[in-house]
Amino acid sequence: MNLKKFQIEDLSHQNSDAIFILESPHTQEIKAGYPAAGETGLNMSKVLFNKEQPLGELVKKRAILPIRLSILNCSRIPLQSSCYLGEQLPPKLVDFLRIQSIYDPSVQRQKNQIKETLRSEIGLNALNSFELRLYASIQMSQKAKVVVCGVIAQCFFEEVTKLQGKLRKATDVNWKGFSFSVFYEYHPSSKSGQWNDCSGMEALRHYVS
Repeated sequence: MNLKKFQIEDLSHQNSDAIFILESPHTQEIKAGYPAAGETGLNMSKVLFNKEQPLGELVKKRAILPIRLSILNCSRIPLQSSCYLGEQLPPKLVDFLRIQSIYDPSVQRQKNQIKETLRSEIGLNALNSFELRLYASIQMSQKAKVVVCGVIAQCFFEEVTKLQGKLRKATDVNWKGFSFSVFYEYHPSSKSGQWNDCSGMEALRHYVS
């Protein structure tokens, strides 16, 4: 099966002040061809800059914002099976897409299960792609702060870098000769509701400003 029509490119810009790492494209992102083009991007835009267009659209059009941004998806293809309606998916991919429904009240146990899935053949290919793209993005923006949004994105980051960040706290790290800080944030979807808590978002706003 050719998955190219479901792949989207990152928005990776030279000398970015911050690199946001999200999980995977959804329907709107596939249509637009870039990350954070839908509801998630709109939530991010409202919280960070009080804007009414999706963040991906603003970054794609190089709109004037207080900071220069790059946006990466850890997975270039959707992790939601609903994005593949009408497609005959290979059994290995169907198994891999279960990664999206893994949940445990213990975040550490949840992460362990997600990482187990990432060690499958499809998972290792996805990790390899993410590692190359993350390295290229940091190389282009060596002073950038890295914000990793959502548990799946954090698992990708941890598997690739062998580093670990902290929720809503900055951690200074070194990876492949680059020194930068990393900040873990909740997934910005409306479903999680975490980005609707204004006081909870202060730490992120302060971090990227």
